[in-house]
Amino acid sequence: MTFAEYNARLCNKDLQEYFQLLLLERADPKNTDTENETAKDIIAELQGIVFPGNFSGHTIIELREQNEIAADLAEQGKIDESIAKIQQILEIHPEHYSAFYTLGLISFGQGNIPEALERFKEAFEYNPFFTDAVLRIYDCCVCMGNTSAIEESLNKALMLQPEDPELLETKQHLKDGTFPKRLAEHIKKPPLEKQELKAELLKLKQLLESGNSTEALQKIRTLV
Repeated sequence: MTFAEYNARLCNKDLQEYFQLLLLERADPKNTDTENETAKDIIAELQGIVFPGNFSGHTIIELREQNEIAADLAEQGKIDESIAKIQQILEIHPEHYSAFYTLGLISFGQGNIPEALERFKEAFEYNPFFTDAVLRIYDCCVCMGNTSAIEESLNKALMLQPEDPELLETKQHLKDGTFPKRLAEHIKKPPLEKQELKAELLKLKQLLESGNSTEALQKIRTLV
């Protein structure tokens, strides 16, 4: 089904069959990441604001298009224009989750993590089926060095979607004290103590002397 066909059903409120199809597609490991992302976003839109009847079909389509414009402007570096577009959306629909999510992405990209966290929390509050908001809340908490703030949102999301693979992965990261690769560039490693550094350099020296260049290179990467 195309987005045009989906929008037609959206306006006619003929969506339950399509919703079940999306759930199956979301669970199919053969689907590409792009297909899964599209299905995930539409599922969130259906469960969070369509089925509860918060907006009419026409309004949802218009809001989605306006938010996409704002997101595109942000990607082009036109931050002020993007924020102005989002503010226009929120003036009319102050509870629209996607607008808050886009504001969160802008703040996160600018390095303003506390501000981003608040905006992602608002996005999740207005649509608790929106998985990406939970993932970004987790990202902010990890970057801020305090993951306790994610537990309430994650548990609420898992109550609604207990089999969601991304939520379950996030729960596992939280349990193990690890984090996804997408956060590597945002997390600063604490500097090694003098004795720790000395021990690591000794290991590096031994690797080089033994001719194990591959492991030596990996060791260097962990140190810098």
